[in-house]
Amino acid sequence: MKTYAQPYTIPGITMNREDDDLIITLEHVNGSNYQLLVGSKPTLADINQAVAQSDNGKFKVTLPVEKGPYYFTVKADNFQTNIFSERVLQLEQAINVRDLGGYETNDGKVTRWGLLYRGDQLSKLVEEDIDILERIGLTSIVDYRSKHECTLNPNKVIGTVKQVFFCDPKSSFSEAAAKAIDLHSENVNLVKGLENGEVEEKYINGKGDKVIESYCDLVTSEYAQDAYGRFLKVCANPDHAPLLFHCRGGKDRTGFGAMLLLMLLGVKREQIVKDYVTTGIIRTARNQLKYDQYAALTSNQDYLDYLMSLIETRSEYIEASMNRIVELFGTVEEYMNQHFGITKEEIEVMKTFYLEEGVR
Repeated sequence: MKTYAQPYTIPGITMNREDDDLIITLEHVNGSNYQLLVGSKPTLADINQAVAQSDNGKFKVTLPVEKGPYYFTVKADNFQTNIFSERVLQLEQAINVRDLGGYETNDGKVTRWGLLYRGDQLSKLVEEDIDILERIGLTSIVDYRSKHECTLNPNKVIGTVKQVFFCDPKSSFSEAAAKAIDLHSENVNLVKGLENGEVEEKYINGKGDKVIESYCDLVTSEYAQDAYGRFLKVCANPDHAPLLFHCRGGKDRTGFGAMLLLMLLGVKREQIVKDYVTTGIIRTARNQLKYDQYAALTSNQDYLDYLMSLIETRSEYIEASMNRIVELFGTVEEYMNQHFGITKEEIEVMKTFYLEEGVR
């Protein structure tokens, strides 16, 4: 049996999948006669099929992966949840493709489901994965990878995609990925680099200072300004949605892009951080595998701690970027306008299109 626990859906909801069975649980139950409604489109008008009832807020329904994604709401007397879905798409050959719907903004709205997706590379997708992405109507892709990465691992063709935008920010994360040929050689080169003194001594520990510095550099880097400015302009055109943006692992370059977009939309800071650290939860097993691979190449604990700091997804990494933006520009709106040329009118168009009123 294949089981999957969604790392985060919306506040108050947990979701677990066991093959084609979904277990959906309300974390806080006050009352009875809860009704689970489902639909194939992320609008309340389309989420109208009652599939289960419960007195304790726990539901188990059979909904095959290959016919999803599905969108839900739970109703009871004087109660209804916001729309929710499986945050992470259940793809066989991409582990970190996820919907940015359901995040709460500072003014009480929520991001709409089914329009914005972040992910890892799409080079190994199988036919069933492509079917799911086509079923959501994926129209545009923003690829943060370098030309070398794209050549080495070209994305699979997705029939509904009309445009692909290449937006390499040329960050230190891009540089590391650009040197990769295969996983083993990449690991060997990382360890050799440490042994040869290619990394400053002050960084060789588990503090993560190198990552924090790299994230803060993205805030003002000219290459990043161009890449993420083009990304935000793509998002500002509703014709490009549904849209997926990604890099290789969906952590750093993609994480920074997601932060910018969610900040622009006014999403609560704690939810932006939660979105970022979700990657670390998703990649727990992968990160352990990476540690074991590093440990096979070196016994130097400082080296191991440094290498792990590069692949972990710590809240302080993304918070450092957000703090830097406010420190330099005062407000998110000023940063978007001065640095990327995103106008107030464009921001309002994006908020109107990507946000909806919460139902709670």
